[in-house]
Amino acid sequence: MTENPKNIVSIDAFLAQNVKPADNQEVKIKRFGAPFVIRALSQDEISDLQKQNTKRTTVKGVLQESTDTIAFSNAMVEAALVQPDLNNAKLQTSYGTQGQPIKTLKKMLLGGEFADLAQKVQELSGYEPEDLDSKSDDLKN
Repeated sequence: MTENPKNIVSIDAFLAQNVKPADNQEVKIKRFGAPFVIRALSQDEISDLQKQNTKRTTVKGVLQESTDTIAFSNAMVEAALVQPDLNNAKLQTSYGTQGQPIKTLKKMLLGGEFADLAQKVQELSGYEPEDLDSKSDDLKN
């Protein structure tokens, strides 16, 4: 069987050094004088965050896993946020959240602003808006 040379792609196109990195994205929130900046998360990073926020219990000899979807979403936003630096002592002090980066962000933002930022992180990381609902449902199960 002969292969069509038009369908052959060099493996070099897939080597890490040849792949264009995902661009960071500015997210403007009206109440702030500078934009928030987020970055895309790789599947490897997302998997690690999901594992960190999944509890495993044994019920009647059966291993069950449940993901804390709120903690998982918070961890994704925290990991993706480039600016502002949530670990900045001056920022944490101004919100009374020393040593608590995600709590700093939650105090900074209104509920809808946080939800919008979380959605933009997911979209930048490759999830389509309709995928977000099914991913959330998958995490709940």
